[in-house]
Amino acid sequence: MRVLLLNQFYPPDVAPTGRYLHELARALVAAGHQAVVVASRRAYAGGGDYAAHEWLGGVEVVRLSGFGFGRATYVGKLADYVGYYARLAAELARTQRPDLIVALTTPPFVGLLAKLAAQARGARHAHWIMDVYPDVMKAHGMLDGRAYQLLQRLARWSLAGASSVVALGPAMADTMRAYCSADTRLSWVPLWAPAGLTPWPAEEPVPMRAERGWEPERLVLLYSGNMGLGHRFEEFLAAVQRLGPTGPRWAFAGTGRSRPTMEAFVAANPHLPVQMLPYVADEAVREHLCSADVHLVSLDARWEGMVLPSKLQASFALGKPVVFVGAPSQDMARWIAESRGGWVVNEGDVEGLLAAVAEASDPRERARRGAAALAYSERELSESKNLARLVELLTGS
Repeated sequence: MRVLLLNQFYPPDVAPTGRYLHELARALVAAGHQAVVVASRRAYAGGGDYAAHEWLGGVEVVRLSGFGFGRATYVGKLADYVGYYARLAAELARTQRPDLIVALTTPPFVGLLAKLAAQARGARHAHWIMDVYPDVMKAHGMLDGRAYQLLQRLARWSLAGASSVVALGPAMADTMRAYCSADTRLSWVPLWAPAGLTPWPAEEPVPMRAERGWEPERLVLLYSGNMGLGHRFEEFLAAVQRLGPTGPRWAFAGTGRSRPTMEAFVAANPHLPVQMLPYVADEAVREHLCSADVHLVSLDARWEGMVLPSKLQASFALGKPVVFVGAPSQDMARWIAESRGGWVVNEGDVEGLLAAVAEASDPRERARRGAAALAYSERELSESKNLARLVELLTGS
């Protein structure tokens, strides 16, 4: 089967959606299919000039020219989207006829082009949902009621007749039911941890911990990844203030719209044990994540069932327990509860967060929950298992 895969970003670009797509594409090739990716030559963060055509791991990669403004402004991001749409439409009209077109969700509504091209070329179309649009746009305050309703109808039309729609978790699948007809093959498959993320040997100290000046016996809690508007930080900062200078160390690594607020808090409270860190290079991610004792994750209820960050998968693969702040009905909260690999704290429940931190201060409790997280990762968040399931659902084979 010739499978055409559509996403704006693809390795060597660092965008997570592109990296997961590459793993899917390689799995398709391993299953005997021909996989062709159509992406942009421009980078997720702006700039970039990747090869227009190459083969990566048996996958044919076609990259289209674009503007490359990056994510710094909405106008620049929108221009990149429009440029990719236009060039993708032309590419779909002239490329060799595929048997199946699979669209992700970057840029938003790229699935519309997948459906139109599939209809024109006599192919099937399927959709791997990374973010639910237009719901994400509404949560960000970008749409009013009328525009939202119009885009909802567009989303329903683009998914109509799809051979398969795959979400990332049960809550996201529930959200997608509003966009899928009763006969749509709607399912969900969790993402998995990036390759190479394995627990640090228990008998070996993590060098990066000492380099950062973190005491061996002091509890360190780490938030690592996107600090977007969909993530909550007020509970963490309230706990930092309540526990004071002698409390555990708190570290926040990454970028996003909420980072300036976090930086302002740190600058205003130099006496508190909280610090901001940058992203680390790919080769240092494992050591970076292993340098902390407990990982922090959050998601605002307004984004429930619309986005599902993969932070939890990385933490569990490393055997690190997770403190999650958000609604218990969210997918990450469900997986933590099922695995017993961490703590779930409701939005606004600072007392509950303090209780979780108090339990996490016990090394034996951390070890118990970390072991449960690792076992759940190996059982339910396995790359090989979930990739095989994803290939089966998308291709119908």
